[in-house]
This record gives sequence, C-alpha cells and structure tokens, in this order.
Amino acid sequence: MAKKCPEFENHERWLVSYADMLTLLFAVFVTLYALNLSDDDKKTSTSDVAGSMQESFATPLEDIPVSRRIGPMEAGMGVFDHFKGNQATPSTDSGAGGANGARIKVIEDDLNKISYELKDRLYGPNKYVGSEPSGEQRLVNIVRTGRGFKIQLFARHFFKSGAYKIRPESLKDLDAVIENLKKLEKDVSIEGHTDSTPARGRFNNWELSSLRASDVLQYMIRKHNFPATKLSAAGYADFRPIASNGTEQGRYLNRRIEMSVDYGSLYE
Repeated sequence: MAKKCPEFENHERWLVSYADMLTLLFAVFVTLYALNLSDDDKKTSTSDVAGSMQESFATPLEDIPVSRRIGPMEAGMGVFDHFKGNQATPSTDSGAGGANGARIKVIEDDLNKISYELKDRLYGPNKYVGSEPSGEQRLVNIVRTGRGFKIQLFARHFFKSGAYKIRPESLKDLDAVIENLKKLEKDVSIEGHTDSTPARGRFNNWELSSLRASDVLQYMIRKHNFPATKLSAAGYADFRPIASNGTEQGRYLNRRIEMSVDYGSLYE
C-alpha cells in the first residue's frame, strides 16, 4: 500500500492577517495626515469629515439615497440595520403572523396612504413618483417606528429662523398633514428638535423646540378640533439628532418637528 504524502502545513499564515492589519493602519494614518493638511489650508474641516463618517457608520440619516435603503419606505440606517443611536429599533417585518402581523399591515397601509397623499399635495401630482425629493427640496418625511410611524416636518419650511410661530404661508401644508392624522383617530405626540447651533434671539434651543411643538399642538386643537386627549408635546433641543450636526445637510435634517402616531407596542 502506497504511503500517503504528508500534507504541507503553512506556518506563515499569520503573515496574511498581519499584512492586512498594517495596510489598515497605513490607511488610517494617511487619512489623519490628510485631515491635518486640509485644516491648515482651510479647505475641509475635521468636523465635516467626522460628520460624514458618523452619518455613514452610526447615526441614522434620513436622506440616504433610495438605492441604499433597506426598503421603499425605510429611511436607511447607513451600514447598520434597525439601529438608532445606542438603542436597537425593532424590525417591523410585515411577514409576522397573528394579531401582531395584522397590526403591522394596518400601519403599513396607513403609512403608504398618507405618504402618497402628502407627496401629491405638497410636491405636486406625480412629481416624485417612485422617488423622494432630496435635500432642501424635502418638506416632510415619513419614518416607521416601533409603535407606528412619525411624520417629520423640516423647520426651515415651517418656521422662520429663531421663531416659534408657524409661517402663515406654510399653514396649508401643515393642514394637509393634520387632516390625514385626524382620520386615523390615534394618539399623536409632537416633538420639537433643533440642531446644535445656539439659537439666536430670545430663546435657547430647549425653549425654541418646546415652543414650536406647543404651537403646532395648539393649532391642531384650535383650527382642526383635534381631540386634546390624544395629543402631547415635548421639546428635545439638539439632543436627539437624526443626522450629524457636522454638515449643513445634517443640520437641516435635525431642525424639525416630529409627529409620532402611536398604534401601541408591536410586541405587547
């Protein structure tokens, strides 16, 4: 019987991992060196680069292109799925069965209907079919949550800088949002948010975010007879960002009012 040739064992396999590590370290130091040069030349600030990295790897960014989103109605979470800040967001997979699956189906139907109606009224018939307006074209955004969904109103369109009263010319757009929410007969919480830039004028960011949320709430009751027992308001200043404050686009997204519709916990 012929002897089996002994297998060759490579004792230098560790070199592959070691070389990969050195390559990564080299890339890190080259990046740091480039940042230092950029700051000296005043071309690119470290905060801008850090903001872009944060948007890509950690913080949810509502303006991620459609091609990078998880689904057609998802906001997109960079390289992470169902994750926001330090808290995991439960998946709302409509494939779940039983009462939970039925509730998710109701949420998706309501969300899709409101999304279509708002895009049609705010952006014009068929203007954004199959895509979302990007950047500062966007007036509102709709995002799924663990208890339903929320409508985000971007402040530049609805408020003057440093003011808490709704712009008169934006009331018709706010009316479109409120009319759709009232049909659902659900609890709605209204949250005010700012970016990290110190507020100019009489109010700080805490006061400004709270006053804006309160003004929207009072308008819903006064103009639309929205049941007061179904409403609540709060202000969070710049402590719950959805994007990096290191870029102008991120700051635009962070200045917002969020109207969260509560369908109850999906896991009760």
